Amino acid sequence: MKRSTLLRGCLLAAMLVCAPVFAQGETLVTRVIVMRHGVRSPTSSPEELAPYANRPWTAWPVAPGVLTEHGAQGMTSLGQRFRRMLVNDGLGSGKCDDAWLIIADSTPRNRGSGAALAKGLQPECHASYLALPPEQNNALFHFNNPSGAKDDDAPVAAPSAWPPPALVELQTLLLGCNGEACLADAREQQRKLLLDPAHDDAASRAKALKSAGSLSENLMLEYAQGVAPDKVAWGKGDAATIGRIITLHNLQFALAKKSMPSASNAGSNLLAHVMATLQQSAGMTTGVAPLSPKGSRAVLLVGHDTNLANLAGVLGVDWHDTRQPDDYPPGGALVFDLVKAKDGYGVRVSSWMPTLEALRQADLSGDAALVRHALPLAPCPGKDICPLATVDHWLKSRLDPASIDATVPAMPVNQL
Repeated sequence: MKRSTLLRGCLLAAMLVCAPVFAQGETLVTRVIVMRHGVRSPTSSPEELAPYANRPWTAWPVAPGVLTEHGAQGMTSLGQRFRRMLVNDGLGSGKCDDAWLIIADSTPRNRGSGAALAKGLQPECHASYLALPPEQNNALFHFNNPSGAKDDDAPVAAPSAWPPPALVELQTLLLGCNGEACLADAREQQRKLLLDPAHDDAASRAKALKSAGSLSENLMLEYAQGVAPDKVAWGKGDAATIGRIITLHNLQFALAKKSMPSASNAGSNLLAHVMATLQQSAGMTTGVAPLSPKGSRAVLLVGHDTNLANLAGVLGVDWHDTRQPDDYPPGGALVFDLVKAKDGYGVRVSSWMPTLEALRQADLSGDAALVRHALPLAPCPGKDICPLATVDHWLKSRLDPASIDATVPAMPVNQL
């Protein structure tokens, strides 16, 4: 059966998951997965968030910006799911000698996510992951932003259609009311307003969108953490509502993280090493160090939502799907497959995004828990696999040489 026929079959069946399709003679050689860490607490404390809302924010069981126990459970479940997928795709046997490698960023939430992922990926083994010591910058994940802070973005223009409907809804959620009387009361209480007719210029709009992106993500995290329904977004944060307001985070990232040349400036180093890893597996000599030794079948990098947005911008891909309206959810991943065919090596890029409900349950085992999309690249329109040489040539015009370190940091092994 032809590949196109199989793909149409997947679509017609309306399945959330369409397994990789290989034509006769195609073999999956290596897979590199770049993913976001698990569910964490907001990076700001409830006290710091207080000026934006008329009611107290949810109290979290961990310090700001830290992986939660629930988030760790979700990452372990995702590791178990990845293990099955890697075995099914011919990249290992599920035993302890599988050539799989986990690399995590050095922040505590990433190290914790790497450990939880390893626990699920190789549960019966002396599993481990690579990571620099806590808070030591890893240029793979933060080449031009050593602090990893989210508030370092250069000013960006607000979208032409203003205000986005989701921004109006978010302010109503924060204040618990709307209208002129509501705004007057908020001003009297010295609340920080996202939309204020008294301050409505280009700079104010850009600042409002930036704040809205972070605030909408905080409410999404409440839902993903499994906070009681009467507490998520002050009792108003059902899945549909969270799905609408999280598009503000998507929009803010599209303008600040995904747009070129910002994406190239921040994402070239990571993508160059991903490409070098695929090229090594194809028997090529690379000028940039691969992420893993020769023979590795799978490399899993536990990074951040910013990494996913940067890579999406450089690659010129989009995977927005109403089944998972958050484009960069905890555990979300971009997947790079090296495929060997009779006419040479090719690259397939795809997105694997956990649904909000799967994150809330910390259970990624079901087929519907991941929304997956093949992401055709510009030099091969309409094709899910693009020749490796073609991708390499195309990326030379998209990557920023000044933002690439040819070496990979020497990361110690962290044993579970």
